[in-house]
Amino acid sequence: MDLQTAVDNYGRAMTHCDNIIAIHRGHGGGGPGRRIREVSLDRAVIVLAVAAWQAAVQDLTAAILDECQPKNATQADIARYKVTVGAVRNAIEKFATPNGDNVRNLMVGAGFDPWPHWTYSISAGRGRPHTNWTRHMVNMRLNEWLKVRHHIAHGHETLPEVQALEAVRLDKISNPSVRLADAEQCVSFMDRLVKLTAQAVADHLGTTVVTPRGA
Repeated sequence: MDLQTAVDNYGRAMTHCDNIIAIHRGHGGGGPGRRIREVSLDRAVIVLAVAAWQAAVQDLTAAILDECQPKNATQADIARYKVTVGAVRNAIEKFATPNGDNVRNLMVGAGFDPWPHWTYSISAGRGRPHTNWTRHMVNMRLNEWLKVRHHIAHGHETLPEVQALEAVRLDKISNPSVRLADAEQCVSFMDRLVKLTAQAVADHLGTTVVTPRGA
């Protein structure tokens, strides 16, 4: 696994989220009213986006290990390296819950800490000041999306009251549903997080990577 392949794999996976969002927009129309069937599309986007994030973390960690394998080394040196990183490769295969702590623990095992790089600034719009997202804020939002994904995948009747959902954040609704805006924001969040992480990994390895997705 090389770093560019890891990023490209993520991009291909997220294309399905883009397609579902496009289908929702094309099917929904512009009239008022709640559309029950389209909610299923929004839910599917969140499940797929979190799955793509999980796979990206696994691929990026594998890319670090592969890039750091000794070059022009003897077979014995390569064998010793593979034994050294064997536990990390096993952890990659078993990786299942891509929350902030688990992601950090996995990648630190490969010699890279992603957390210092999970910061960014975004415009609040309409002349308002930029919002500076700290690592702690990013970690909280990531974990919120995972909670939403968990409730969706397990067929829970209600969703968690988390700030990631527009109905909770803006409308203070106690029994939220998933909206198209939520699906789009989940995709945007994962895009940004993969881009930040991949570019930081590239700097760590002394190489470059093209990350077309994300702000």
